[in-house]
Amino acid sequence: MSKRVYLAVDLGADSGRVMAGIHDGQKLVLEEMARFPTGGMQFPDGWHWDLARIYADIRKGIAKAVAEHGDAVASVSVDTWGVDYGLLDERGRLLGSPYMYRDARTDGMLDAVSALVPPADLYARNGIQPMFFNTIYQLFAETRQSPGAMAAAARIAFVPDLLTYWLGGEACVERTIASTSGLLKAGKAEWDLELADKLGIPRALLAPISEPCTTAGALRGEDGAASKIKVVLCGSHDTASAVAGVPATATNPLFLSSGTWSLLGRELDGPLVTDATAAAKFSNEQGLAGTTRFLKNVAGMWLLQECKRNWERDGEKLEYESIVNQAAGTMTDSFIDPDAPEFSRPCDMPAALSAWLEKTGQTVPPGRAGLTRVIFESLALKYRVLLRRMKGWMPDFPETLHVVGGGSRNALLNQMTADASGLRVLAGPSEATALGNVVAQMIACGDLGSLQEGRELIRASFEIGEFTPRDTSAWDDKAARFEKLLPGT
Repeated sequence: MSKRVYLAVDLGADSGRVMAGIHDGQKLVLEEMARFPTGGMQFPDGWHWDLARIYADIRKGIAKAVAEHGDAVASVSVDTWGVDYGLLDERGRLLGSPYMYRDARTDGMLDAVSALVPPADLYARNGIQPMFFNTIYQLFAETRQSPGAMAAAARIAFVPDLLTYWLGGEACVERTIASTSGLLKAGKAEWDLELADKLGIPRALLAPISEPCTTAGALRGEDGAASKIKVVLCGSHDTASAVAGVPATATNPLFLSSGTWSLLGRELDGPLVTDATAAAKFSNEQGLAGTTRFLKNVAGMWLLQECKRNWERDGEKLEYESIVNQAAGTMTDSFIDPDAPEFSRPCDMPAALSAWLEKTGQTVPPGRAGLTRVIFESLALKYRVLLRRMKGWMPDFPETLHVVGGGSRNALLNQMTADASGLRVLAGPSEATALGNVVAQMIACGDLGSLQEGRELIRASFEIGEFTPRDTSAWDDKAARFEKLLPGT
């Protein structure tokens, strides 16, 4: 088989890249074609994404890939963070820069929606963890705050759908990204139009759902002419692609997609919607091959990213590896709830962490290393709490946790996670999202027959680290003290 190249456009909340997945018939390798910042921008009316600049950077990466690999480039596909969207008018034009999900326009919307649709009813419908930035709350805010934009809009385009459209694909709404909205019926590729009516969200915005691993058009060149390169729908929510990139041998694996967010959960054959999962605020998002991503959002590396951003204000450049190494050499007896609302928006994170520790009667550790250690131990303990809840709902609970994403390179946190949870941790690949994106393209192009074949290819192509539980008893005392800090305890 001659070389085939699949271009994965993988955008996170902090940075984006264009990755070339190169398949020689036996193994898959990744080459970075472009890397660029994606962070939000604060305008007078709030936080927005500068998608025009991001799109220009994507085109540069694609052009470089085509220059290097020529006719071997078979397809391109886009995955991004969830929930955010743009509104298109009847001619397909974007109505304003899409808001960033951490923008404050949704303040109070959780309560306002709950007054119209009781939380238990909402969860029974969508199976989604209620979080202030979910699309359902953003659209509800928009109907109240921007009625003119809503009146001019003909359809919604989630961020990856919009970029796919600009690249030459059809104007469509891909299933996995739509499932983050809170407006799809749990486990189904079907909008809950009755729910939209209750909230005053126009039905006309909600276009029919398209499936991942399908072709959506052909890449347009700079001259507007279509090329031979296919535009493919992957699992366009980045977590859907990350889970597709989990190199599991068994079905229904446990996963932790570790990046700006920690997405901890298990791939299931269908949604798990019960009173217990509702109380614990687990989500049932949709994945490739008709699967359900049963998961819980935890504020992951966002906490350290915001600390680093503040620590660098005086011009000092810090490397994550150095920060982690310093944390490995310190100890702490203090913990935070990673999901405390004080940490949810851009802020002076070191000050916010210190204030939370003081408020809860704990010692603020000295220096950057101490706060970093607090973040890591608190994350490992939060994973432990959530995994034990999941085990109570699943009699066939696995003994292995797959950690993928950038956080899989953090050996300190991986070992903490194994020790705190008592599970074997398999770490990697770090580029699981790009690889899951590539696997979807290969299925769409007929070069792979299934998701499982894609996972077998990833296992054959990349090294996976292993962390076994060590001093688990030492974490029992930590966990007892940690759990007292969580809401409702």
